[in-house]
Amino acid sequence: MLRISLHTGLLEDRSIHNQLGVLDIAYQKHEAMADYIVGLTMRNFGEVAPNFLNSYPRWSASLWDLVARGLSRVLYREDQIPASDKPDRRCAYATRMCAVIEGTTAQHRGRELGTVEILQDTGKRGTYTATFTEDIMGPKVAHFDYGTKRLNTADLLLRSTCHALYGQDTLGRRPKLILPPSAKIDGVDRFDVESLVEPARTGFRRFLAERFPTQEPQVLARAEDYVTFLMKS
Repeated sequence: MLRISLHTGLLEDRSIHNQLGVLDIAYQKHEAMADYIVGLTMRNFGEVAPNFLNSYPRWSASLWDLVARGLSRVLYREDQIPASDKPDRRCAYATRMCAVIEGTTAQHRGRELGTVEILQDTGKRGTYTATFTEDIMGPKVAHFDYGTKRLNTADLLLRSTCHALYGQDTLGRRPKLILPPSAKIDGVDRFDVESLVEPARTGFRRFLAERFPTQEPQVLARAEDYVTFLMKS
């Protein structure tokens, strides 16, 4: 399960006292093409009716892509979101905001997997800079404009993620399941681990290291191990 907590202020100052909301993304079907149930609770607004994100390809993209699509499902009840209006000088705004992705598995609880700080540019209402980090995919920075008559901080997080990942304030194309080509070698279907793109490559290597801790890193891995990785990791 992923838990994304949203706070006012900077990452170093986050606490339960400045928490704005929590987004939970949990498996409904744990397979290569996974189904998720998504729930959002916002301070002063309460719980948003949960929704479902179906047939999402695991280990195919940034965790922030999954977060954005989860937010789209609970905020707009769709797999795409409408373009936002151009902000004007009377728009509501946030000065400093941050969010953290934490992951929980059978082996790890509350492990930090990604962060973002969203800061309004000095003296420019509705103009922001968002700085993202992530466990595997690394940092991203987005500069964008956003403003509404009534501030929705969950939507601000969604828009900042869209700008960072897709260069626009709506969702990009849904990622494809990463399936490397394999060849039969000595009677076993194998593939070149380097043929994987991130985050699958690093995720699969970590999976092998945990599953076979005494085994040397593989150049040509078994295709059946990759299937297990997609289905069960």
